[in-house]
Amino acid sequence: MDRTQLSQILHSIIVADAFASPLDNLSAEHIHNVFSTLHDYTDPTPALKHKLHLWKKPGLYTALSQYCIILSAINIHSQFFNYQHVSQFIISLGDSSHVFRHPQGFLQHLDSLYDSPTSELLICIPTLFFLQKQHPESIINFILTHNKNAATFSSSLFLYNLLEEIFKRQLITCDTSVLHTAAIHTVEFTHTYSSAIFDNGGNPQKVIEAAKDLYLMIEKLPLTDDETSLTQHCVTFASRWSKNTYTRLNVNHPFALLPLAVYCINTYEKDSLLFSAIKRGGKVSLLVPLVAIIATALYGFDVIPQMLIQNLINKKRISQFIKLLQENSVSINFLHEFFMNEEKMTRKEHEELESKLKHVTPKSSKKKTEDKYSSMTYHVVESWTKLDKAKWKKERRKK
Repeated sequence: MDRTQLSQILHSIIVADAFASPLDNLSAEHIHNVFSTLHDYTDPTPALKHKLHLWKKPGLYTALSQYCIILSAINIHSQFFNYQHVSQFIISLGDSSHVFRHPQGFLQHLDSLYDSPTSELLICIPTLFFLQKQHPESIINFILTHNKNAATFSSSLFLYNLLEEIFKRQLITCDTSVLHTAAIHTVEFTHTYSSAIFDNGGNPQKVIEAAKDLYLMIEKLPLTDDETSLTQHCVTFASRWSKNTYTRLNVNHPFALLPLAVYCINTYEKDSLLFSAIKRGGKVSLLVPLVAIIATALYGFDVIPQMLIQNLINKKRISQFIKLLQENSVSINFLHEFFMNEEKMTRKEHEELESKLKHVTPKSSKKKTEDKYSSMTYHVVESWTKLDKAKWKKERRKK
């Protein structure tokens, strides 16, 4: 694979993460009403109201990008993915809570497997291409080391196959035929390597079923219709693989976010993709990076707005890291130094949040003195007997 192209995709993940994360989980209507139009990194304070503790510094990427940086740097020297090397590096950083910013999904459970159908792992899939050889067993190990959920596995594998198809054929479009080919390869892969899936702790039968469902969803994906038709088509499949019943596509489920990301790429103009995707609201911290990944693979790094690249916090160090990745010369010493600086930025963001919270007036929490006899008058039971009422009156007089 072209290492320059892979490095640009990683760069696009970092920029998209820094852009979208501060506005994560806000509704599309709320984003529109508060901010009207978005042209740059945006401080979420006006939209958070009484939830200022959720504030994130605009322009500063989160744990998702930080983890992708580690995976890319560690994988670049390896034939196979080795989670032990990744884990050892994270341990060497000391208390990771002082380094990683706003971890979510499997990143909160790196020491114990996360087994829910969530989309965080999709953002890490491009880092697999930094391996010197992409062996099927290594791909399986990479996915199942982080999440054993069947829907997450099949979606992650589908995205890997889609990117591989784009790289191999140098595509500049993501039409239904390309999606269909990637979905077929996903189903074939799960059948061919079912024993390896089992050996790595996955449930081959569930994974195969999820891959077939993903294929059925992709096969008739209504990309040319309106978003209502797309939603109705996709939420049926997403709801089968979750305890929740979904009504929207901008939720944290791979069967929802994947088709929505493809829909955004096929619907919006290239030069406004990230701005258009963030207006969808919901889980934009995953949707926008996912759009950035596929769009950068198709159209190149020009799809990322220059203003976001220029105003990214820590842009000089990021650019230096990206350049070293392209040259295949990232050293462990450089990586350690890079993350020592990350710790400083995490501390600074925390101090800034603390400063903001000082000006927040806490809600009054006065507790009313409860009179157990008075409170009983609010819960009178119609079936009381005369004797019950007489006892109550007697107790009341004693009071």
